[in-house]
Amino acid sequence: MNTSTNIKILVLVIFTLATLNISLSITNGSSSNIGCIESEKQALLLFKQHLLDPADRLASWVQHEDCCRRWVGVVCHDVSGHVLQLHLQNPTNWDDDYEAYKRSRLGGKINHSLLSLTHLSYLDLSYNYFGGIPIPHFFGSMLSLRYLNLSRAGFGGLIPQQLGNLSNMHYLNLDGYFDFYDYYNARLDIENLGWLA
Repeated sequence: MNTSTNIKILVLVIFTLATLNISLSITNGSSSNIGCIESEKQALLLFKQHLLDPADRLASWVQHEDCCRRWVGVVCHDVSGHVLQLHLQNPTNWDDDYEAYKRSRLGGKINHSLLSLTHLSYLDLSYNYFGGIPIPHFFGSMLSLRYLNLSRAGFGGLIPQQLGNLSNMHYLNLDGYFDFYDYYNARLDIENLGWLA
């Protein structure tokens, strides 16, 4: 083969690879272009409605935005669009600035609309402050949960035995609240540990 033929073959190979790359990008892009499932978006908006959010951490959670691509703390499945994870832990470190930490805590009530997120496997509400309300019993019906972190989130009362229904659970953190002033309002108790089995 002469040099001219080699150059033509090389150009053809480069062109073919470039075309293949473009076509793969389009295919991959279309699989991740699935938007948020409307019923799950509405469930999250209802959940947000019942929260106190003084620092406006969930400002991106608005109707006209795609909850899978634009909402802070929400992770969805690339293909199905189902909500898989909620990362709602307090992002501010209380060691660095305690006042800023207190202002950035989520609080309020946990709405049972979370039950509509049937594929939710990861829920982190740690380092927020829910004012001593009990851990919702309905968490025990969220059977896809594999990771649940409620540590230092200001829940109080008896730890619900319904959490024992979460047979897929790999990580459960219910570490108590550390703020001395709120200790008696946000203290978790347990009757027995039999449900952990």
